[in-house]
Amino acid sequence: MLKNKNYFCLLTIALLMLGSIASAQIFTPLNEIISSPESFEGKFVTVKGNYYGWQKAPGYPPVTRSDWVLGSNDEKTIYCTGQLPQTFDPMSRNSIGKPITVLAQVRCKDKRPFLVVEEIKTINLQVEKMVSVAQIIFDPLAMRGRYVGLLGVLAKGYGVKGDRMYLLADPTGAIKLGRLPKLYPKGTILHLKGYIRIDKDGLPMLDEIEIIDARVD
Repeated sequence: MLKNKNYFCLLTIALLMLGSIASAQIFTPLNEIISSPESFEGKFVTVKGNYYGWQKAPGYPPVTRSDWVLGSNDEKTIYCTGQLPQTFDPMSRNSIGKPITVLAQVRCKDKRPFLVVEEIKTINLQVEKMVSVAQIIFDPLAMRGRYVGLLGVLAKGYGVKGDRMYLLADPTGAIKLGRLPKLYPKGTILHLKGYIRIDKDGLPMLDEIEIIDARVD
């Protein structure tokens, strides 16, 4: 019993620390990179912006003809090379203007900056409601289809048929996770967003998962 209490106390402290880390996330303004490229050359930055495909191009593509454009809300634009959003089509109007974030290294060519993209994420503008695992487990049908946020510890378990699965555990319980966009070791503290679904065995699960933050102790 004492071990369980200690575990829950440590988990609560860890979750509070994770919340502080998440709130402190910093993005580099695009206009700062454009106005002072020499200060950022070679550095890795995280940038928020809108995807413009091949529109609003700031000159010619620096690396390949497939380089694409990232723009800010104040109409500043920069070329990106490397990874492209998987579901985006540079020729499609439905993709243009969609908000994304990129992790990239700043490079310069002919004194013009561009971004070599390492990681890219689309931004879901739908606001999630933070819930506990117990809220989902006690009323899965009412929660079904809702877009929610969860904070907990990654665990592994077994399904009804003995199949291995990932779980997210908080002090109120544990819930099955769908496919994770990135794998972490057991015990990682995760802040997740996703949709509540009912799996083939009739059990609630979190699906279409987006990892907001992760901490590996």
